[in-house]
Amino acid sequence: MADKSLNEPAETKPRHEVPARGSLDKFNLGLRLMAGAFILFMLVSLFYLYVAVGNSWSLVANALFDSRILGALWISVSSAFIVGALAIAVAIPTSYILTYNEFRGKQLLETLLIEFPQTFPPATVGLVYLLMLGPSSPINIAYTYPAVIIAKLYVSAPFALSFILRRFREIHKSGLDVIAESLGGETQQILLWVLLPLSSIDILGGFSLTWARAMGEVAATLIFAGAISWKTEIFPAVVYLTAQSAPEVALAASLIAAMLSIVALMFFKWVAGRRR
Repeated sequence: MADKSLNEPAETKPRHEVPARGSLDKFNLGLRLMAGAFILFMLVSLFYLYVAVGNSWSLVANALFDSRILGALWISVSSAFIVGALAIAVAIPTSYILTYNEFRGKQLLETLLIEFPQTFPPATVGLVYLLMLGPSSPINIAYTYPAVIIAKLYVSAPFALSFILRRFREIHKSGLDVIAESLGGETQQILLWVLLPLSSIDILGGFSLTWARAMGEVAATLIFAGAISWKTEIFPAVVYLTAQSAPEVALAASLIAAMLSIVALMFFKWVAGRRR
């Protein structure tokens, strides 16, 4: 006789109805309202600059070619590129040391090199450099172009170091560098032929974020380097110093700075997309 269990349908246990994930219960509605409020706040803060220009576009357009604006453009962009290059130059060997060497206090050192500079008040950074390398110091470079570079480097370089260090550790965990070492590769060969080629996208990403952060830095630079036209004055300083006396100049500087930041971040997103 055939087994009845083969012919009879299996009993199914009653299933509990699961509410649709998109259903608008009160909690879901609250989340949407909070998210919507935050998104609106961020977008209005970003684009209100263009609304504020209003009917003053002609004045702002004329201010774009103001000598002070052009000087700030040169100082801001050139110093940001120099800071980006210096950050990459120091981040590569530092990342190598932190990846391949174990020593006491390593976690603390990484915190002081990466997280701490991003949270340390920039104005305090400027004050430290003013005391260390200012008029009362044997080496006085305050209110000079090198002061701009130094102030920006401290607050911006951690972005490059963070990107490159993370990538070096990923490569180390994959074992590709170990294979190269087992084949007789030395430090120089492993760095130049394994680590750097495999980290090129992350290096570009670190450079773009470092550049964008250097473009936006103001407090440390203003205290340590001042705001001397065509010498140390940068875009954020122009905005700060002209917001009341010459608002069209401040708006012109803000528009240029915003456009440059958008370009830098779009480049970073493109680089990040290529990495995936």
